[in-house]
Amino acid sequence: MRCFIAIKLSEHVKSKVFHEFENLQKKNLFRGKFVEKGNLHLTLKFLGSISEEEIEETKKKLSEIKFEKFNCKIGKTGVFDNESHIKVIWVDLISDKIEELQKQVSNKFLEYPSDFKKFNSHITTTRVKFIINKEKLIEEIKKINFKNLDFDVNEFVLMKSELTREGPKYKVLERFKLS
Repeated sequence: MRCFIAIKLSEHVKSKVFHEFENLQKKNLFRGKFVEKGNLHLTLKFLGSISEEEIEETKKKLSEIKFEKFNCKIGKTGVFDNESHIKVIWVDLISDKIEELQKQVSNKFLEYPSDFKKFNSHITTTRVKFIINKEKLIEEIKKINFKNLDFDVNEFVLMKSELTREGPKYKVLERFKLS
């Protein structure tokens, strides 16, 4: 079973972010796959394929994490790899507490390789397949602004990811409340 540990976004934030990227899609500047509104999240740790026994052990390890609730702000938009070679469009998730929580989670799972060199607190919104107008796309991405958009993080979750033809389907396996 493919699993990862994540912070889910509030419905209000998901709606605002998704709406901005719906508007970007209408500009017809590229072809790609938008992340479904319900699937928008921040990945703290990707575990990959794990067994039922490993899921139980994972739940136990995650329940040992003690962390206080905190607030996150939605920040600027950006791209991976870079503006010359755009593969992903993302949105910043800003809080001085996210990296600390991510380190605590990662330290519980040192046996799993890291899926990034350095943690980058971001929400993937789009996977780009083909660009029609790169200059205009970059210009439009930079215009996207989420002023005063924030939410409280009260929990993190263990998610199951099932890959289908229509895209990934996510299911929460367990919630871990923050104090």
